[in-house]
Amino acid sequence: MESIQQDNETISLKKIIVDYLYHWKLILAIGVFSLLIALLYLIFTPKTYEMMTKVQLLEDKGTSGAGLNVGDASGLMKSFGLGGISGSGFSLDDEKAKLSSTSTLKDVVLKLGMNVSYYKPYTYKYQMYEDVPLLLSADSATQENLEYVVDFNVAIDNTGLVKVKTKTEKEKNSFEFKSLPAEINIKEGTFVLSYRENVVKPLSLKLAISPAIAVAEDLSESMEFEEYSKNANVLEISCTDYEKKRGVDLLTTLVNVYNGQEDSIKRSESGKSIRFLDERLEVVESELSDVEFKIENYKLQNKMTNIEADVMFYADQMKELQVKIIELEAQGRLIDLLDAYVKDPVNKYNLVPITLATGGDGENTSNPVSSYNEALLERIKLMQSTKIDNPLIGQINLQVDQLRESVFLSIENAKKSLTLTLDDLKGKEQLLLNKMGVVPTLERKYVDFSRQQEIYQALYLILLQKKEDLIHSIGESKDRARVVETAYVKQKKVAPRMLYAVLFIFVFTMIVPAIYLFGKEQIFVLLDEYKRLYQNK
Repeated sequence: MESIQQDNETISLKKIIVDYLYHWKLILAIGVFSLLIALLYLIFTPKTYEMMTKVQLLEDKGTSGAGLNVGDASGLMKSFGLGGISGSGFSLDDEKAKLSSTSTLKDVVLKLGMNVSYYKPYTYKYQMYEDVPLLLSADSATQENLEYVVDFNVAIDNTGLVKVKTKTEKEKNSFEFKSLPAEINIKEGTFVLSYRENVVKPLSLKLAISPAIAVAEDLSESMEFEEYSKNANVLEISCTDYEKKRGVDLLTTLVNVYNGQEDSIKRSESGKSIRFLDERLEVVESELSDVEFKIENYKLQNKMTNIEADVMFYADQMKELQVKIIELEAQGRLIDLLDAYVKDPVNKYNLVPITLATGGDGENTSNPVSSYNEALLERIKLMQSTKIDNPLIGQINLQVDQLRESVFLSIENAKKSLTLTLDDLKGKEQLLLNKMGVVPTLERKYVDFSRQQEIYQALYLILLQKKEDLIHSIGESKDRARVVETAYVKQKKVAPRMLYAVLFIFVFTMIVPAIYLFGKEQIFVLLDEYKRLYQNK
């Protein structure tokens, strides 16, 4: 029984093949047609190549790593858990998002002029790049406000007469100029047309200027950003283009723009911190001058010409104790500065200056100030890459507000801890002073004045050193993205592919006739069934 079934299946398969080959003329015609399409694909598809570069994304350590000591103390704020971000928020995914963002790619597009397309007549949208004879540009306002494509048809005759026709979604315009450069004013903005090099006349050229953001969005979808490995902060960035030079320029410029943006952000934040420090330095300097003036007047009023020698005997015994008190009171001043800055409504969405929020190595990331700054950075990145009405903006604002309250609480706890420690130390100091017994009242008051002077001097030196560190960091700014492999063109082209053409011919020649013959047979079957059912009625 199985043998009979197999024979029937063999006969049925042979019949299908014979019936199929019976229509060899149809198969041949479709084969010739598919061959023609494949040849057109191979001829008219420009040779397209893949360009690639590799970059290593480096963590920006900032300037908070410098230890600024008062006496033997290192890291004035570290003990209070008020560390900053100082590079700890580095994420390869975040940096990849910056590189591929439309805002970054928009800057690349404008820098390379990729929003302007140049076409020779009858080239089927094949854009020129290096051999462009004309240049079309627009002012910054026009570039920013342009909403749709503006087409330009330029014709230059033997005499140099320039005729320009513009076309938009709303209107058409015609212009005529005796020479170039020439300014073209339409509703969409102001454009300038000029010669790039010596032009052979007559000349006919089509140009089109598109919104830079639209071109950036297309690039974002077409480019690839891949991690080289899980253990290295290296990205492989690639793109495809039939103009090799344009693809290489795109990758090179992208890395340069990214580094420029990161350097600009760093300089901006450093500038804010420097201005903040300058303001505090003025205040501390004024307070220091007041204390020094009080000391001078006190010595003159009480005729104390050699008080330093008198007090030195007792100061040697209390040196260690007083150093700790001075250190803690200096810390208290820093906390007060930080508290005033954070509670100022003007600074609600400004980063807490890392110069005040960090001490020592700044590696503590599990604290409120660190989380607050990281949330602010996320808000800044989100504001750059999305619209203000995006629901994500509201969510991040809520998160920032909650973290800001945590910062308030952390500062308050730091104050309480500092106060308790200071009270304990001053109690010990008072016991020592009481044991001395011989210290005159005048000398004791002088000690208080002297201590205030030392506190302000210490605070002034801390702020000044931090300012110097910031200025130094700006001067030695380094690229965030270090090029590991310069942009290059892969040898194997990605289009047109001979294999694709062959597969198309085979599939099209085999499948289309089969579908046609099957469909034709089914139509005849349906017609016969229709006649059988309805013509006998």
